Amino acid sequence: MNKQIQTKQLLKHHYLSNDRPLVVTFSGGKDSTVVLQLVIEMLLELKAEGIKLKESFVVSSDTTVEMPVIESYLENILKSIDIYCQKEDLNLSVNLIKPKVEESFFALMIGKGYPAPNKWFRWCTDRLKIRPATHFLESLVKDNQSILMLLGVRTDESVSRAISINSRELNFQGLSLHDQIPNAFVLSPIKDWTTSEVWQYLTQNQAPWGSHEDMMRLYSQGATMADGSVRDGDADCNIALNPEAPSCGKTRFGCWTCTVIEKDRSMEGMVQNGEEWMKPLWEYREVLLDYRDREDKRGHRRRNGQLGMGAFNLDVRKELLEKLFEIEITEEFQKRDVELISSEEVEIIQTYWNNDGDIENSALKLAQKYKRKIQMKESNDITVALNDMELDNASKELFSRIYEIEKSRKNSSNRIGILKEIEERVSNYYKGSFIEN
Repeated sequence: MNKQIQTKQLLKHHYLSNDRPLVVTFSGGKDSTVVLQLVIEMLLELKAEGIKLKESFVVSSDTTVEMPVIESYLENILKSIDIYCQKEDLNLSVNLIKPKVEESFFALMIGKGYPAPNKWFRWCTDRLKIRPATHFLESLVKDNQSILMLLGVRTDESVSRAISINSRELNFQGLSLHDQIPNAFVLSPIKDWTTSEVWQYLTQNQAPWGSHEDMMRLYSQGATMADGSVRDGDADCNIALNPEAPSCGKTRFGCWTCTVIEKDRSMEGMVQNGEEWMKPLWEYREVLLDYRDREDKRGHRRRNGQLGMGAFNLDVRKELLEKLFEIEITEEFQKRDVELISSEEVEIIQTYWNNDGDIENSALKLAQKYKRKIQMKESNDITVALNDMELDNASKELFSRIYEIEKSRKNSSNRIGILKEIEERVSNYYKGSFIEN
């Protein structure tokens, strides 16, 4: 019996043995695609046998900082899958989950000044993937008492992945419990498939919803380097719904802003193999990597008042926001109608900047400068008062700098040395320059 038939029988057994809905975690990569296609084939067979199909779910994650070509691919394929499942009446719904706007990558990095992530402070995974996924899964458990998650993970991917999968404690049905979500069970139906078997299945079995051509092209672009060599390690970037989820930094389907790794070879491969228009994103990521560990780009106190490298200072955040707008208005991005940051994110960034002492609606003014249609509004009472006083721009700027200090040092534990810092700002102002601490 070949693995394809064996795996479908395993899926069928778990589908029919209880009322627990299946939840297929889908990244758009090869492994999760195999799992989803096998599930759909199984459902078609059960339907042909006259068996009533229970409700099941496909769930995919959009971090909002996926590479534009990946985001477009995922959007199109999910739409095709949804149309097909509805047409065939498979009772399989397609769900795309996103982070809350106030916890998006740019809201936190540009808005609050979080430094670009590294392997010790990888704040992005929790906010962009784990929290949205956990919230969605918990709602499914609440509605259905229990769920069975199907993961496209394999022991053949790497030694560490094999150790992780094999260390999971299984019950008598061969299922493991999710580490974080009660009553969520986990099954890895293709864990024993080799990479060759995965590709063989995909090349020999057409996708019921259309074609695998776009996925294979993306893999080829991301893996082929400038010298023509092909890179190894083509694991999917899992939705982070699962206990074995890796960092996305070393995978094909990662975020274009990822600074957890030093070199983004996936983006380099894309740029070198037909997607040159995305080069500005690669350059932006290099800026994030450079600024992350530079003292002149960050505050000298953390938000808890402790001395040490703190958040990106406000000028850096303004620079990073403007760079995004500059990329958006380039011909190639305009032609493809690519929006890197949403209007809702810009609005929440302005709210965060208000809290850090920005009194001039700087984020909204930048948006207006680059023709983004966001309604202007006064950020706070101080802005209104300053406008009523009709101060010259230089006086407003000096006040703004002092106000930034006051806002950032508003906690009693954080006020030691505040007068000295204000004196330095005023002194620098009269010298004709501002030097950020």
